[in-house]
Amino acid sequence: MSDKKASSRNKDGEVEQQLVGFMSTVGWEKLLAQVSEQIEELENYPHPEVSEKVFNLLAGIDSIHREALGRLVSLFKEGVLEQVVTDPAIHTLMELYDLLPEVPEESTDLSSKFPNIPLQINPAARKPVAEKRQEFPHWVPLLSSLELIPPNSVHESSIEGQQILLCRVGDEVYAMESRCAQDGSNLAQASLTSYTLSCPNHSGCYYDIRSGSRIAGEGSITCYNVKHEEESPVLVGLNMDFSPNLPTF
Repeated sequence: MSDKKASSRNKDGEVEQQLVGFMSTVGWEKLLAQVSEQIEELENYPHPEVSEKVFNLLAGIDSIHREALGRLVSLFKEGVLEQVVTDPAIHTLMELYDLLPEVPEESTDLSSKFPNIPLQINPAARKPVAEKRQEFPHWVPLLSSLELIPPNSVHESSIEGQQILLCRVGDEVYAMESRCAQDGSNLAQASLTSYTLSCPNHSGCYYDIRSGSRIAGEGSITCYNVKHEEESPVLVGLNMDFSPNLPTF
């Protein structure tokens, strides 16, 4: 990259918008290496509770960037993304957030330059690796307000590639994967009676929304922790242990 603006004209003689860089390619490479080293140091930090908080923060920032960049790329006209990713910095950013267009297999694998950054890498643009990327627990806003779900009803939302079903009983909210344990069919049209969810696809198929367990049957549905406060977004916890909210006798 160059620290000077470049100018050129297209075939119609019009001045094209140019990419502007603020550091050299060498400086960019050093920055990636520095961030990777800092992440590695943090993973070995002697106070794990501090590391966990920092990684939770990074995961939250990751979610914000992923959502915003995904929406931005969806507005690009055909061929624009292929042009802008020729810039090394933009290419790196799009690769981190799974937004690269399809590329030949011989494309350079940039993930080797930042192996410890806790972000997803586009599998189509890199060779398979044996070790799966570590997932960090984090809270994700699923709805801006509890009032968007009427009492005794369900609401399906998509977040980070997952379909999640929110179930409201009074002022309590429960979250589970929107997939029936029998065959993975969608539960968006399910009905709710107290804490019992009735599958819309199978007669006699019911689930306890507090634990995800199937009532009088085999199988269960993955559940997620939920937290919300008055006039605050409904948050769902991803990549964290789930604690069923069941009554004690």
